[in-house]
Order: sequence, then structure tokens, then C-alpha cells
Amino acid sequence: MSTLPLIRLYDSASLGLILLWPTGILYSNQAGGSFCLQPQAEGAFLPLVDELVAQAELLHQHFTGPKWRGACANGIDEETAQEIERILGLSFVTRELGVRVDRARLGESHEAWVYVEVPAQPENRSVCLERIPASQGILTWPNSD
Repeated sequence: MSTLPLIRLYDSASLGLILLWPTGILYSNQAGGSFCLQPQAEGAFLPLVDELVAQAELLHQHFTGPKWRGACANGIDEETAQEIERILGLSFVTRELGVRVDRARLGESHEAWVYVEVPAQPENRSVCLERIPASQGILTWPNSD
């Protein structure tokens, strides 16, 4: 059991990105739909808020729709990865970051906890990050449970 400080994102109302980084702080969120998983990861949390595009709501609709019915806890497939990337492309904020679903970790991803690849963010490239090397992260949002 870890002794690192833990921040629970259960009450977060929007999309966010956990950059996997040795920060000494763990983040957790309810995930997996009705399975109510509580995964944890060490990193830095970046809220991804765009008041013009309700990305968290669009993701909620996808995962509660006919394909997953609110029960996605055993990995996602290529079709869902493409839908997540389509939704990320709707917002200037997430489109600018260039985040892509990590195809090597589809089996470890589930509703509200999707492993992603984050390209390097040099100076003056993105709206949110600067001087960040290429890294991995977790895209997270309110679970549909």
C-alpha cells in the first residue's frame, strides 16, 4: 500500500489529464462505469476545460450508449479509441495538446480512465503546457455510475 498523498477526483465535473510523472502525489478517480473501479496513478493533474465543448458529456454519452451501457471496465477497443480522439478534436484546448489514445494500453483503459500519449510541448506551442517532454498520461472525467 502506498504512503504517497492521494487526491481523489471523484467530484471533478470536467475532463482532465493526469501526466504520469514522479511527483510524489497520487490521483484517483471512479472509473469503469457501474464497476466503480478506483484506479490510482502518480503524476500531475491538468484540468482540460472548454466552456464551448462539453467533452465530458460527450464521453459520458458514448460510454452509457448502446455499445458499453455504462459498464466498460475491461479495456476499450479501437473504435472507442477513435471516438475519444474525435471528441478531443472538437476542442481547441485538447486538439492543441495533440493527445492520442495509447494503442498499446487499450486493455488497461476503461470508462473515465484512458491511457494516452502526450507529445512534447515546447515553448509557446500549446495553450496549457510548456517545456513538457513527451510523456504518457491518463485522460479522466466523471464516471457514469
